[in-house]
Order: sequence, then C-alpha cells, then structure tokens
Amino acid sequence: MITQEKLLEVRDLKTYFMTDRGTTRSVDGVSFNIKHGEVLGIVGESGSGKSVTSYSVMGVVDAPGKIVGGEILFEGKDLTKISKKELRHLQGNSISMIFQEPITSLNPLLKIGYQISENIILHQSMNKRMAKQKSIEMLKKVGIPRAEELYYAYPHELSGGMRQRVMIAIALSCNPKLLIADEPTTALDVTIQAQILTLMKNLRFDLNTSVMIISHDLGVIAELADRVLVMYAGQVVEEGNVFELFKAPKHPYTLGLINSTPKINDTKYQLDSIPGTVPSPSEMPTGCRFHPRCKFAMKKCVSQEPFLYELPSGSKIRCWLHEDKEVNLYDKS
Repeated sequence: MITQEKLLEVRDLKTYFMTDRGTTRSVDGVSFNIKHGEVLGIVGESGSGKSVTSYSVMGVVDAPGKIVGGEILFEGKDLTKISKKELRHLQGNSISMIFQEPITSLNPLLKIGYQISENIILHQSMNKRMAKQKSIEMLKKVGIPRAEELYYAYPHELSGGMRQRVMIAIALSCNPKLLIADEPTTALDVTIQAQILTLMKNLRFDLNTSVMIISHDLGVIAELADRVLVMYAGQVVEEGNVFELFKAPKHPYTLGLINSTPKINDTKYQLDSIPGTVPSPSEMPTGCRFHPRCKFAMKKCVSQEPFLYELPSGSKIRCWLHEDKEVNLYDKS
C-alpha cells in the first residue's frame, strides 16, 4: 500500500568521477523521492546515469567516483553524512540491491545457501540453524524448487534465471524497506523475464517493500512502476505517473524512447529512432543536453540550459517547450 510518507528523498545529487582526463559528471543534480510501498522506475539509454544514481543511493560508488554534492535522505537520515559502520548496517538490511549480472555478484566458490545465511546472520542476529531455515524459506518464496537440496548448490550449477532468483532471495532475506533493482531482467530470456517480473510484483505486495527499478526496457517499467523518472545525460528530463507518461509524454526524449519501442499491434515496417548518441559526460553540449538530437530544438535550447519545471498536472519536465503552447510533440510532419 502506497502512503504519502517519503521513505527516500534524493536532493540535487551529484556524483562525479575524477580521472586523468578530467571530471566526468555522471549524475548532475538529480532529485526524486520514493514513498512507502511505491515502485519508482528509472529509464534512459546507456550512459544516462541510471546505474550510478542507484549505486550512489546504495553507497557503493567506488573510486575514482565520489558523491560531491546533494543529499540522500533515507527515513530522514542523510546517507552521505553517516559513518561507514552505520552505512554497512543499512546495506543489505534496510536497503538491498539486485545487481545486473548475478553470475558476477554471487561468489562462485561459496554455496548459495551460505551466501544467503551470511547476510541473515550479519543483520538479523540469528544462529546458523535459524539462518539456514530462513534461507530455505526465502528460496521457496522466490520460487526455487527443491530448496533444501539447492541450498547446497554452487552458483555455476544453476541457470541464469535461478541465479537471479537467488539474488532476489538474498536481497529480501532481511525484509528491506527499499529494494533497488538494477536491470533485473538483463540477459534473461523472455519467459524467465516474465517470471522474475511476476515474482517481484508479488513480493512487493506481500512485503510492502518500496522498489527503485532501473531499466532501459520500457515494457519492464510499464509492468512494475507506479511513477517513472526519465534520465538523459546525468539529469532528470521528465517525471510523472506511469499511465500519464506513457499515454502523453511531455519531453521529446521520452517521446523518442516510446516511439522506438516495438508494439504488438503496430504494423510499421521500421521503428522510429532517435538520431545521434548520448553525449559523453566529459563533453556535454551547451544549453539543453538533448538539443543536438531534438527535432523541436529552438535557438534558446542551444544557449540556455532548462530547469526541471513542474506542470499543473504534477508531472515534471526539463524542456523549454513548456513555454511554447503552439508546439505539438505528436505532429508527425
């Protein structure tokens, strides 16, 4: 059940990477919030800053990356200002994360049961016997057959879909308040993707866990999210209710993403595409960062960077088009 109380509030987050070639602004002034019981979807092309945003919230940004500005408020506590000990207590306990590649996230030398039990013992103060019992319960909850037997299996003995279920079991083993899922269905075949999405949807309602799901797949976001954040070149360019955003996107980039997604009832021979590529974080264009690829770009877009503007509907858009009432995003001419 979604409440109006904010579980997570990110304010003006800036995560930069300091390299020999200069400073790379991977996340540059991102703000959003997640309410209790809500699923927030974050979409965008590769290089838009989605994953770095999630790593920043989780507190796992490695050098040369660094959070250089902003606040990450979890239940009112700024995670950028707490000690490493406090952060470790939250990681895997109140905040858990499912990473993109389970085969690289699981230790190949340790049995999966041990890897789940280890997290439970660390955060739940259970002994080994109790942790084993809880681990087997979690394996059953995520739909793994023969849980008692596979508790003793190594990661390489499981399929990709099974390994992803193990990652979900580890992430949910301590009943986190916030689950961060970074591309949870990447590299899985379509039938396994559907199973994982159904599993996450059911677990969300069973445990009332808030979810931040990162994906470039709009179908995944439409299936799970209540609200959507669209990122481009390290910034939020649009935010809104999932139904409103897919029905009537306000930003040209969002429209381009939706139009480039295949639809089951669409008979077009060729999909639309967005020209060009996401700019390098170290070489951002002046003005609006999307203007070199935007067919609606005006003179103002080249020289002035737009701010994130809140529309009367409650949606937010980073675009100068909101000032021009004559512009129609759906004009195909």
